[in-house]
Amino acid sequence: MSGRAEGRTVARMLRVSTLALCLEAGVALAALMTVGLGREPAQGGEDGAGGGLVLMALPFLAVFGVLAAFAVSAVLVVPVVLLGEDLGRKAGGGPLRWQLALAALGGALLAPLGGGWGWLAGGTALAVAALLTRHARRGYFVGLLLWGTLAVVSAFLAGGIVLYVQG
Repeated sequence: MSGRAEGRTVARMLRVSTLALCLEAGVALAALMTVGLGREPAQGGEDGAGGGLVLMALPFLAVFGVLAAFAVSAVLVVPVVLLGEDLGRKAGGGPLRWQLALAALGGALLAPLGGGWGWLAGGTALAVAALLTRHARRGYFVGLLLWGTLAVVSAFLAGGIVLYVQG
């Protein structure tokens, strides 16, 4: 097969950007859980994080997370990639610069919700997803899935080690 079957399509871009956003959410969850559990005072017998309920609810919340990631991919990530490439061709300066600038602009949409930190987190998440989506060719999804899962598991492992060392 050659031509369009091997190249990048919008459907492949949507799958890759949805996966990228879900993997980013996994790493963010690991970091937030590590910070949150590291700050909580140890209380006798109480599960301060609601660990059992959180673990039971994660599969159900993941469905809504994937739907939200797909919506963000369709509305922000794929347009950032495609518009950045068009602006790079027409205005010059390379598509990467335009994609990063558009990602920062898209992250600014979260500034009213989260302030400066919301803008930084939104812009970074959008930029990483756009950078990973640029290369959405045939076979790219599986590699991203494997290496991304390894990154998420490593983040949880590192967080567990940090919490263990803290006592």
